[in-house]
Amino acid sequence: MKKLVVGPVLILAAAACGAAAPTVSPTSQTASAANRATPTPAPVTIKFGQVGSISDAAIFIADAKGYFKEQGITLDLQTFQSAANMTTPLGTGELDAGGGAPSAGLFNAIGRGVNIRIVADKGSLTPGHGYEAVIVRKDLAERVKSAKDMKGLKVSIAAQDIVPEYSLDAFLRTGGLTIKDITVVPLAFPDMIAALANKAIDVAVPTEPTATRILDAGTGVLITRTDVVVPGEQTAVILYSEKFAAQNKDAAVRFMKAYLQGARFYNDAFDKKDPAKRKEAIDILAKGTKLDAALIERVVLPGIDPNGAVNTKSLDAAQQYFVQKGSQTKAIDMSKVVDTSFAEAAVKELGSYR
Repeated sequence: MKKLVVGPVLILAAAACGAAAPTVSPTSQTASAANRATPTPAPVTIKFGQVGSISDAAIFIADAKGYFKEQGITLDLQTFQSAANMTTPLGTGELDAGGGAPSAGLFNAIGRGVNIRIVADKGSLTPGHGYEAVIVRKDLAERVKSAKDMKGLKVSIAAQDIVPEYSLDAFLRTGGLTIKDITVVPLAFPDMIAALANKAIDVAVPTEPTATRILDAGTGVLITRTDVVVPGEQTAVILYSEKFAAQNKDAAVRFMKAYLQGARFYNDAFDKKDPAKRKEAIDILAKGTKLDAALIERVVLPGIDPNGAVNTKSLDAAQQYFVQKGSQTKAIDMSKVVDTSFAEAAVKELGSYR
């Protein structure tokens, strides 16, 4: 709401005749204020699919801080196991928007004509934000110190044909190996902890907070964080359904504006290290993720671009890996899938983050 500035009333001092100062009607003041006030955004409910992970941080913050409410948005958060499970409801417009990891499944759906747009960053491996890690079982730590030592090992990732598999392959290539030189064991992140402890796997590639939990348990030793392997990798994105993007552009921009305000608060808290915002952000994340605040204090957090920028080159590199592997039918034109217009419109209103 813009502030109404009322200028000083000029009092005419008619010294000779003692004329009275003119009065301003309260009714006319109210009418003037109403005419100048910023219109209240039209109320809208937006259905957003989330996985409830740490990379949903900007969504949690924007919701808790009331940024969506300021835009007239009621956020209907719907939880999914993965972004792949959101593909159909996004394609039909049952979901307006969602967020998760890019995958061969998502790219295949888009290639088949399911109209989904990638509109903003939700999580990336920017320097210092290596929230994905390669961790070797403790009893193997002396023998397995780098990628070249991993041939023939059982390596766990959350699922096959998702971006973390591409980053694992990129890491293996630093040691002259590829994904074909290991045995991939798909496991849910929490199950990786027990699998390392009972020696069912040799290496785990979890994101946070599982990475920190494994290290805390003492069953694994860190080999590397993947921000140094694939710096800037686009690990999670915000998605819009075509119906929402095309038929409700105003609400789509308002959503993005609120989302980026959340992303900027996040960056203030964790990159600029504002202590008050950091504490508040951690409390919000603890509530949103249902994790202990003390754990969030210690994890390595994802990068979230404060202007919503998407690393299209990273997405293209991942899909080329999927195509070469055979899990993606054909490459899609990322320039037609990544739509930065909503983030650009939001930044135009908010100003560029500094």
